[in-house]
Formats: sequence, structure tokens, C-alpha cells
Amino acid sequence: MKKHKIAGVALVLGMLSVGAVSASAAGSCCNDGKCSDEPTVQQFTKETADLTSTLKAKDIELRELAGYSTYDIRKQEALEEEIKEIKAKISVVGEKYGIPACCRV
Repeated sequence: MKKHKIAGVALVLGMLSVGAVSASAAGSCCNDGKCSDEPTVQQFTKETADLTSTLKAKDIELRELAGYSTYDIRKQEALEEEIKEIKAKISVVGEKYGIPACCRV
């Protein structure tokens, strides 16, 4: 019985350490200086500000939907589609300015 507990604890610790190492190794391209405050990044941010705020509002609405006792799958699908479309619009603007995908919303 003790061997099973020890093996279980070792397995959990191993999984946690692998997750932490992979998360720290992945990093963000924004940390590499690719997304500095250059004029193009500022222009991208300015041009996508409305889209970003709409995206955040839709995301909050989707999260609130999950908290209701009666879950409306149609509304969820509609919100997810709207979020997908907004992200696509932001990506188009990002590609126009040459902003890496990791620096976008």
C-alpha cells in the first residue's frame, strides 16, 4: 500500500515539474523583444483597440453564460463564432503591420 502512495506522489510531482519546466522554457516571443513599443506596434494597438475591447466583452459574456443554471448551447456557439471572427480581424491587421502572432491578442 505504501508503495502505491509513494508511486502516486512521485508521479504527481513529476507531472508538475515537467509542466513547470515546459512553461518556463516556452516563454513568449514578446519577452524576446520582438514586440517592443515601435511605432508599428503602437499603430496596431491603436487600430485594434475597438476590436480588442469587443473581444474582451464577448469573452466575459461567454464566461458568464457558463454560470447560468440553464445553459444555452446556441448562444455559446454564436458567441464563440463572434470571438473567432474578431480574432481573425485582429490577425489581418497584425499581418498588415508584420506583428508576430504571439504579440497579438
